[in-house]
Amino acid sequence: MQRFLHRLGVLPVLLLAAGLFALGALALDRIVNTIWLFDPNRLELTRAVVLQRVDAATLLAAANREALLAFMAAVIVAVTGLFMVPAYYLNKRFNPPELRDQPPVFLAVLRQSMFAGFWVAFCLWLQMNRTFGLAVALLAAAVLILFELVLQIRERAAAVAAPR
Repeated sequence: MQRFLHRLGVLPVLLLAAGLFALGALALDRIVNTIWLFDPNRLELTRAVVLQRVDAATLLAAANREALLAFMAAVIVAVTGLFMVPAYYLNKRFNPPELRDQPPVFLAVLRQSMFAGFWVAFCLWLQMNRTFGLAVALLAAAVLILFELVLQIRERAAAVAAPR
């Protein structure tokens, strides 16, 4: 089985990435074009935001929570699919020298691309609240990168400690 996966190379990751991106993009299209984010009786809030009488947080408080969560989930799925192939090649490039001829661990690639999806969704949520800033985005990225480094160190330590 390992030989078969080695011969396929990046093809399974590429197909899964394309599928996730297509699923996320179709879900985003469906959510944006068919679901009302606000109750039609609360549309006066949109006009008040344009006239700068109400802040964005008040507008988001009046939004349909289920539609907002579905939108964020669709963004996470689409961005996960988008970042899966670059994560695969980065993992392949930075594998230890003794593992360079083997494909990278799939779950690590999936986890890293999901971290990218969560980071983009978090930045989007901050932008919706009008609290997005470069420092906050970089801090959130640094936290996710450090968390991934800790997980990588833990996996390598478990591989070293495991009896052969």
